[in-house]
This record gives sequence, C-alpha cells and structure tokens, in this order.
Amino acid sequence: MAEDGVETMTAPRRASDLRRELRELGLADSAIAAVWPAWWSEDADASSSARADLAFTVARGLGLDPASLMRGDAPRFLWRAEARFKHVANEGDLELAGITSFGRSVAAALVSATPEGPALPTTSPAGLRQWILANGRPYVDLGDLLALCWTVGIPVAYLRVFPWQRKRMAAMAAAVTTRSAILLAKDASYPPAITFYVAHELGHLLLGHLSVDRMIIDLGDPSVGITPGDDDEEQQADAFALELLTGAARPEVAVEGASANATRLAHAATEAAAARHIEPGVIAQVFGYATNNWEIATGALKVLYGEGRPIWADVNAVARRSLDLDLLPEEAARYLDAVLGAAERS
Repeated sequence: MAEDGVETMTAPRRASDLRRELRELGLADSAIAAVWPAWWSEDADASSSARADLAFTVARGLGLDPASLMRGDAPRFLWRAEARFKHVANEGDLELAGITSFGRSVAAALVSATPEGPALPTTSPAGLRQWILANGRPYVDLGDLLALCWTVGIPVAYLRVFPWQRKRMAAMAAAVTTRSAILLAKDASYPPAITFYVAHELGHLLLGHLSVDRMIIDLGDPSVGITPGDDDEEQQADAFALELLTGAARPEVAVEGASANATRLAHAATEAAAARHIEPGVIAQVFGYATNNWEIATGALKVLYGEGRPIWADVNAVARRSLDLDLLPEEAARYLDAVLGAAERS
C-alpha cells in the first residue's frame, strides 16, 4: 500500500507519533514547540511528503539525524564528539548529546543571520581592553563586550528554550564553519557575572581552544576567578576574561577586611572604578570570589544595581537589533525568534 507514491512501511511518522517519541526521549515541550513549523496542520498529516518536511524541519532545529525520524529508529542526535564539556557532574551521554546538538543548531542559525564584520583589532585581552578604553569607555562592561562581539560578527545570545527540562549549562562557545557564536543559558539578575561569562567564552575563541573540537560547553558556572583544579583551557579563559575586564589576570581587591559590609564594598568599588577602569560590579564579584564572602558581594550588587532584572532580556534585545532575520528561511527565523524568547524589540 502506498501513500503519495511512498510505501507506507517507509513513510515518515505521523505528527502525533513524532511528538510522543520526542517527549519520550526527554525533550522539553518548549523545545518541541520552538522547532514545530507554523505551517503544520492536521490536514498535512495525511501527506507523507508534508510529514517528511516536518521531520526535516524538526531534525534541523533540534540537531537530530533526519534519517532517524524518517525510519522506525529512535530519534538520534547528530553531534556529541564535536564538543568538550567543562565541569561535568552527573550528566549522561544522551543529555550531553542533546545539549551539543541543540546548541550547534542554534549557533548555526545565529551565524547565518549575522553579517560578517571586520577583523578584531587585536586578539590579546590587554589589547582589546586598551582598544575599548581608548574609545572613551570608563571601563569594560557587558554592553562593551556585546558591541565588540556583534561588530566583528560573533553573535551572542541567551537560550530561552533549552532541549531538556533541566537547564544544565552556563555558556557555550561554538564554531560554525569559519564563524563563531557564544550562547548563554545561566540566568542572572545583575550584569557582572554575565560579563565574565561572555569574556570567558570569548577567551576560548580567541585563544584557539576550538581548533580541535567545534564546541566548548561550560556546564558549571565560570567563577570570576582562576579556579585551582580546572584544566589549562579553563584557567587560560579565566585569565583572559579577568585581564580584559580588570587589566590583571589575577586582580587583587583590598577592602577593609572584617569591617567590610555591602554598602562599604559598593562605595569602595565605585571609587576604585574611575581610577582602575574596572566596572564596580566586577570589583564586587572579584571580592566575592577572593574572600568567599558572597553575602557581602551580592549585597553590594544590590546597592549598585537595585533589585536586579533579568539580564537575558538585555542580551537578547541587543541580539534582536543586530540579527538580520531576513537572511534566514521563514521557518528558521521563527525558530530563532522562539529561542530568543520574549525580549523587547527596540
């Protein structure tokens, strides 16, 4: 028996079966919804060619092998060996493959919608810092790093859709052919931690750490310092980030020891910012790392920034202004729009 000229036994799955198998794989409903094409309808389910288009669209967005959705096999992720993971805890191979494959698919869409830019003026953290400050900036902050990355054609975006129910990733540096992208996933209410994440991932890119593998994925938090026990690449990326943000790979923060409190730290950081050209919140974060007194450091951030806000919205607002979605097919643009979440357009 044939359907649209294709033998039923080899026809692509029905939409309901495809959704069920994706859920059984453990994929989040939000991820499935993001890749599900807007043109799909119940009437389309009667056509094997429409179901084939559905399978290819879903596979492309999730990083699945399309052949595995066209046969009776279980859905299979395309990428895993191409990534190196940092700070792995108890994640299994399936979870890691899903993070790799989904991240690779998002990075490819971002790169395709990002015009190429000029070469960086330098690849050294000291040189980049000097270049930013020479352009009249008082210090290097998150806005400066986002502007730098987008100007040279490195897209930076927050994942508001994640493949698994549990969001287990802080950040990712991904290479797509000759281009690169930075993906963020860890939520934050204040800019400095995200500033460090972006600088850390930029370090991976500019230090050549992706020359062997196509992705480096930080599952744990980059910690605003050089963590003993981390591998050489992580320590180098930490040092790169710290030098870019503070001028020193191992910055020292002196605050009045035991008498320090959040308000005093915030005031000291503000005073030091002008002289040392370091963003006050970064000083507070470095203090927290150096002293392990995160209660005072977090309190200082509240003094500096108020009650905080979702930083992902700021990052993705820049992404939306910088991306050219007209460079993508309609369904790919809708997919990327869903992954970026409900950031305000401006």
